[in-house]
Amino acid sequence: MASIDERDSSPSTSFISRRVNKSTFLVIEDDGYGEQPYIYIKIYEQYLLLTDTGCNSPRSKIPSLTSLRQYLETSPVSENKDRCLNPHGRKKYVIICSHCHYDHILGIPNFLSADPIIIASDFDRSFVLKDLDKHSLCKYVEVSTPKYEVAHWARHMDFFCLSGIPFRIQFLHVPGHTPDSLAWYDLDEHHLYVGDTFYERKRSKRIPELPDDAGQVPGLPATQAAIIFPEEGGNWIQYMSSLDMLLSFVMHQNMELRRQHGLRHESPPRVEIGCGHLTYEGDAENMIIEVRALFERIIAGKVPVSGSGEKRGVIHDFWLESDESIYSVMAPRHLAEEARDHFYPNMTNEPPKR
Repeated sequence: MASIDERDSSPSTSFISRRVNKSTFLVIEDDGYGEQPYIYIKIYEQYLLLTDTGCNSPRSKIPSLTSLRQYLETSPVSENKDRCLNPHGRKKYVIICSHCHYDHILGIPNFLSADPIIIASDFDRSFVLKDLDKHSLCKYVEVSTPKYEVAHWARHMDFFCLSGIPFRIQFLHVPGHTPDSLAWYDLDEHHLYVGDTFYERKRSKRIPELPDDAGQVPGLPATQAAIIFPEEGGNWIQYMSSLDMLLSFVMHQNMELRRQHGLRHESPPRVEIGCGHLTYEGDAENMIIEVRALFERIIAGKVPVSGSGEKRGVIHDFWLESDESIYSVMAPRHLAEEARDHFYPNMTNEPPKR
């Protein structure tokens, strides 16, 4: 796909698009924080459903189009027959916040004049309503915290309708990365979106328009695209429960797809997964099983700590089984210790060293 940058007739932009399925597009921001957040855009007749809004901060100082809203309303997308995803802003915006970290909410202010419907998890409202500058990590990257109001607090397993129109999506609470982590399932496309719950270390398919260094944390070990847990709200005990729930949910959906397409069908469709970074079309069941098994090994002390560093006065450990591993993990040391106490109460908390 030719990037927007290559079209002389269009302004240069810090966004790259890919089609995810027939109703949904991925928009990746090439941002100044090196996060490269994955923003999902599902198109309805009257609405655009956005999962997150990115950083609102370009990496390059050259692009002249750096607003996600302006990109959606003015930039043609080749995989959309060279049409904008929301020409002239005619469709109304619904924004799902996968969680409140800065790289997922800093684009919200650009949409506020369009009076969007903003959705967040109902699991722990206080995490969003109190100390958002800290919980969003805006405080630590020295950026102004967006001010916005949540119009709909999504409850676990609820479906979503607006003005009597069913959106055919289902919400799932997935606390662990943060208390407000929110996943959702597209019933028609069989695609599950999980935010930063997990993702691969590297893209399975390269995106030539982007540098291949997303997720590097300054001052810590070589942590490119580690599954990260912040000191503010990270919880491995909740996380393991969320993985169990997601696995049960996805296995049920895959069973239904096999039933609908005939149990003898050689290759029935399976639930795919879209993550907040790096992964947008993985096999959901396989990824959840792999991530769950990795965390079980880490908690059981079977994976050595590859490196450690201090961040805001808290010791963080980094786990990487091998250079070929699909996933890595970085978290405050105490989260692993708390999980080990919970799941293996008779085990020493001394972290294994390589």
